[in-house]
Amino acid sequence: MDHMYDAAPIGRLLTVDELNAAVEDIVRDFPERCRLRRIGSSRQGEPLSLLSVGDGPEQVLVVGGPHPNEPVGLWTVVRLARLVAGDEAARGRRTWNFIPCLDPDATRLNEGWFDGPLTIRRYHERFYRPALDDQPEWTFPVLEEGAYFDAMLPETQALARVIDELRPRLSYSLHNSDFGGVFHILDRDLPGAAAALNEVSAQRGLALSLGPMDTLGWAQAGPAVYLMPQARELAAAAARDDGTARFGSSSSHYAARHGATTLIVETPLWRDPRASDAGTTGRAYPEVLQEGSRDLEDTVGRISDVMDPVQPFLTVPTPLRRALSGSLEQTRALRVGYRAMEPVFAGRDATVAEEFTVRCTGHMLRLRAAGLLRRHLDVEQRAGNQRAAVRTAARAADALFDLWCAQAEAYLTADPYPLGDLVAVQVEAVLAVAGLLDAETV
Repeated sequence: MDHMYDAAPIGRLLTVDELNAAVEDIVRDFPERCRLRRIGSSRQGEPLSLLSVGDGPEQVLVVGGPHPNEPVGLWTVVRLARLVAGDEAARGRRTWNFIPCLDPDATRLNEGWFDGPLTIRRYHERFYRPALDDQPEWTFPVLEEGAYFDAMLPETQALARVIDELRPRLSYSLHNSDFGGVFHILDRDLPGAAAALNEVSAQRGLALSLGPMDTLGWAQAGPAVYLMPQARELAAAAARDDGTARFGSSSSHYAARHGATTLIVETPLWRDPRASDAGTTGRAYPEVLQEGSRDLEDTVGRISDVMDPVQPFLTVPTPLRRALSGSLEQTRALRVGYRAMEPVFAGRDATVAEEFTVRCTGHMLRLRAAGLLRRHLDVEQRAGNQRAAVRTAARAADALFDLWCAQAEAYLTADPYPLGDLVAVQVEAVLAVAGLLDAETV
């Protein structure tokens, strides 16, 4: 790699205010090559900004905070921006453009766990993730029958304007996963990218995630490197249960109209060696998926048993309520997806990594739902809604969360990766792909 990033340790995750201050510091330190301007507003009126570094003819767009429970990339914005501002070779013939945080409103709802300790319980007690149609990353339009969606959020509109203005050659959306290992998503099979990306992870001591989670059934360019399906395929698959498109296309689909290559690098918060174990379990993969499907069904049923009786009494218009509904919807959709994939994997055993991913996802989704339910009922009670039914539901939610948290802690290895290494992988990955695009141009 031409530009090896020197990863200094990172003690804790950045809040939105700390991120904004760090970006302003970069502009002050490099005024001759950095520009900061407003590009829009969040739904709560928060300014959305674009930091541009350099003046090269080729545009790179880096999007921080597309998912609010995935804050590793906020540090990546700061460190990558500072690197390219101070290193002409790393900057190359490009202008590097950064949206520091695309969804600041939702990110603020996660900040209760940012200062650590980074444990399974603390993370899920303070967890927030909006429903898919409330996510700026996934509300770009799909204008086709059977998968029609046109409910763009203000943040999505701002990002779309920037993409249309810059017409980026490279688009980089900063994500992180919860457990296991690193995996990558590209919108096309860029020659040499799979090997280069996996080398970056290996150099930093991060294992690969060899069991697909969000990417089940997607084509692969290499181990842990997935190729993004077309927008119509994803939207149609999401609508297969009842014919309703619940979200749109992603920023990668939108940027593709301008010829952009999109990279996503998912770095995990916690390591678990099973995520990279390609050995066989001796169990049929369809059997593993069936087991996972039953776990997901149980999650929806048990959360609904607590929530449904008090629905008529809930009065506070908190975003937690929509997030909980979205979490259950995602759980139901994944169950449908598992069932659809069972015949695809007929006749072969699951690997250790594949079984781990299915079981890990089950733990993750039920803890997310239970955590959101607890937060929602807590808001109701703090607002004065002290009905006996609400108090009873809150106690039941607490008990369910405690049970599921103990089970997750027994199964999962809650050993956090050093944050500095996670950021280093995200920085070095985009530099590697930028170098491959240079070679492709030549």
